[in-house]
Amino acid sequence: MDAKEFLQRYTAGERDFSKVDLRTVYINSRWLIGINLSDTNLERSWLRDSSLIDANLTTANLEGANLSKTYLINTNLSNANLRSADLTNADLTSANLTGADLTGANLTGANLTDTNLTDANLTNAKVTEKTIWCNTVMPNGNIEYNFIRVIDSQEFGRRYTNGERDFRDIILYRADLRGADLQSIDLSGACLIYINFSNSNLRASNFLATKFIKCDFRGANMDICCFDSIKLIYCDLRGMNAVGVDSTCGNFICSNFQGANFNSFGEEAAFFCNVTWVDGVFIDEPTGRLHPSSKNIFFEE
Repeated sequence: MDAKEFLQRYTAGERDFSKVDLRTVYINSRWLIGINLSDTNLERSWLRDSSLIDANLTTANLEGANLSKTYLINTNLSNANLRSADLTNADLTSANLTGADLTGANLTGANLTDTNLTDANLTNAKVTEKTIWCNTVMPNGNIEYNFIRVIDSQEFGRRYTNGERDFRDIILYRADLRGADLQSIDLSGACLIYINFSNSNLRASNFLATKFIKCDFRGANMDICCFDSIKLIYCDLRGMNAVGVDSTCGNFICSNFQGANFNSFGEEAAFFCNVTWVDGVFIDEPTGRLHPSSKNIFFEE
């Protein structure tokens, strides 16, 4: 099957492409949420900048594939062949890689937060100081953290209470910040996962190129914040206030804004996909243009 036929069938609503031969296929910057590619041959395929969120890639052949800057959040890659695959700056948050073969794979800058690598083969895999380990289950069952960038909620709270506002490029994982007063905080380039911000005050904060994954913003005050190049993925923003925000090149993915008071401006329209908007309308197809490299600190090469 060639790329044209594959994309036509996906656009028509088909999602089961298990055991299909897609080797060397070129599919760039495409949204393939929830697709079934189990046992599919994707050897030397090009999937750069694409989204395979919630995809099934069990036992798929991805040897030599280009998956750089690809969203693989919640993706099942168990027993997949990823030998020599390029996963540079890929987001593998909560991905299942149990038993996967990552021999010689490039994991530079990959986000492996909450990723399960039990029994995976990492022989000669390329990892650097930019590779993110946070609650990562390693092949031997140990839990790995990158303590250079990952801070815990106690440290975060202590530093904020002591007057610090600059938290650029941090990684914060599983924190309960309900009702917290966090006005004017700078989280540009940071990655925050499983954070409860419900009813918190984040007014006038800087979220330039910040990535929020599975965060709760219900009832939060986010007025006059910078949403430039923000990434909100699997976030609950129901009933939040965001008046006067700059959402230039924002990316809103698999999130719920129903009932929010959202009033924004921006030089370039935001990107929406699988989003429930303020009026309850579900936006399933990609709207606008994904901005994978616009002021993208998190994916900086």
